Amino acid sequence: MLRPLSLGAVAILVLLTPAWAVGQSPTSQEAPEVAPPAVEPPSPQGEPNPAKTGPATAQPPPASAAPPPDSLTPRSSPAAAATAPPPTSAAPPEAPPAGYHNGTFYVRSRDDVFRLYILGRVHADWLGQFGPGVGLVPAGGGVENGFYLRRARLELGGEFFETWQWFVGAEFSSSTSIDNAAGQMTTPTCKPSTTGALPCTDNENPVENPTVKPIPTDVFVNYGPSPWANLEVGQFYLPFTLENRISDNTTPFLERSMAVRNIGAPLQRDIGAMFWGEAPDRSIYYALAVVNGDGPNRPNVDSRYDWAARIVRRPSSTAMSSVTRFWQIGASAKLGSRDPKKVGYDLPSLTTQGGFPFWKPTYTDSLGRLNHIIPSSTQWGLAADVYVPVDKFDFTSEFIYNVYDTREAVDGYQISPYTQRTGYLRGYGWYAQVAYWIFGTEEIIGFPSYGRPLHLDLSQPQNPPRHGLQVLAKVEQLALTYDGAARSGSLDSKTPNGVIDVDDFEFGVSYWATKHLRVGLNYTHYMFPGAAPVSASTTGGPTQTLGSQRAVSPAQLVPAGADNGARNASGTLEEIQARMGVQF
Repeated sequence: MLRPLSLGAVAILVLLTPAWAVGQSPTSQEAPEVAPPAVEPPSPQGEPNPAKTGPATAQPPPASAAPPPDSLTPRSSPAAAATAPPPTSAAPPEAPPAGYHNGTFYVRSRDDVFRLYILGRVHADWLGQFGPGVGLVPAGGGVENGFYLRRARLELGGEFFETWQWFVGAEFSSSTSIDNAAGQMTTPTCKPSTTGALPCTDNENPVENPTVKPIPTDVFVNYGPSPWANLEVGQFYLPFTLENRISDNTTPFLERSMAVRNIGAPLQRDIGAMFWGEAPDRSIYYALAVVNGDGPNRPNVDSRYDWAARIVRRPSSTAMSSVTRFWQIGASAKLGSRDPKKVGYDLPSLTTQGGFPFWKPTYTDSLGRLNHIIPSSTQWGLAADVYVPVDKFDFTSEFIYNVYDTREAVDGYQISPYTQRTGYLRGYGWYAQVAYWIFGTEEIIGFPSYGRPLHLDLSQPQNPPRHGLQVLAKVEQLALTYDGAARSGSLDSKTPNGVIDVDDFEFGVSYWATKHLRVGLNYTHYMFPGAAPVSASTTGGPTQTLGSQRAVSPAQLVPAGADNGARNASGTLEEIQARMGVQF
């Protein structure tokens, strides 16, 4: 049953859709609309414009011609459009063989058959976590404070004959505090036993061990003979949810929402092939992907595949006078399966935006053995989203429902016939978000992205540098249920059956100096209603039981006796994140 916050999200979605579904045409008292100059269509968030409108020497439309269907007029009233300067008929000079154009550095052959794009990003962050018990959490508990490199990435892209695109990126940062909360120095030791099983025991050091080694991020080749038909093969963002397809450079907040990061697409990327396309006027977009299902930089371990699909509709994309022209609705679905005899990795931990793990897929059973919660059998999810820009405001909301079938295995026997029990982790998450541009507009960073391959239209005029200041507010909720023996087996007295309920509200501000420089600050307040420690602080004190809240705040990790008041009663966490980022 949806809690009150969920009802609030539903109300927001209901209010958003009819109010701004279609832009209003000018009344008779307004000045007649004049066709604005042909300008570059807005780049999707974090990506150069992919529109293929011709070679570098293409002529602009004559002054009497209407702008092309995929160009964007500034968000202004029809009366303001009447004062727009008339389009020029002068032909732009031939583009040089190398340079910078509308956000991208490039090198190209004289005949424009071959192009090379040079990209990169540096995101230098600071994270502070505050609240009851935070300073008393033992090492390895996932509480982090300080400066770190969130991203340090080198990227290259290119084109051949305007129909083939490729991209390769490598990450060099050591952002353990975010990507690998409570990471450990681990050495697996595997020895065959007389039973035929392959027990693997990890020799661990609880001290975190950040490592620096380049890993592939986005690596793919795309063939696009038509806007309607593209085939992309490699490693890419999974086409599931709105936010997962937005570039890391331009997510509204510094990190993706809790629901998207934890149950929508916790691994973000996968390896496979994706068939996708969109209408030339951007009124509809679709994507259908078949992927390994095991996440980025990981081979397919069980010869099974996942399917993911997404469709986006922009009903007003051709309404040139609409202030909500780029409002959109979207839907996503995913379906896959894991072979219980071959998949031995854990479910991902559930974390805050700052990386604190409030639920982990491991626990100690009544016999003192470490048990792992592993994805097994069917995995599926559904999602819906809406995005509505209204003048300087942007409204965004997503709802995700997800089901992971699971199994439990004792440490050292994850890949063996000795499954303890089978169950599921399922539930929903949502967020509702509003943003306002104090100065500047969404055109600085572009509207929400589909994740298209990079294509630079050199026939478009150079955009002037723009600055902007955006403020944001968001409320979100995660409501999951874990039942370890729902499908087979019997429960252990320590099996963490119960609910995982987390609510938060978040505020942010971002200054943009073009889309290449961002200075951002986020504040998030997390609430874990009914949180209790795994073991009682004193005899008869509160403790987790079957069916109770299983999400914990840092206070529940404090050793008994250090601060029993916080350990027994507090279920909150405050996070402040700051970033200075440069990206090209």
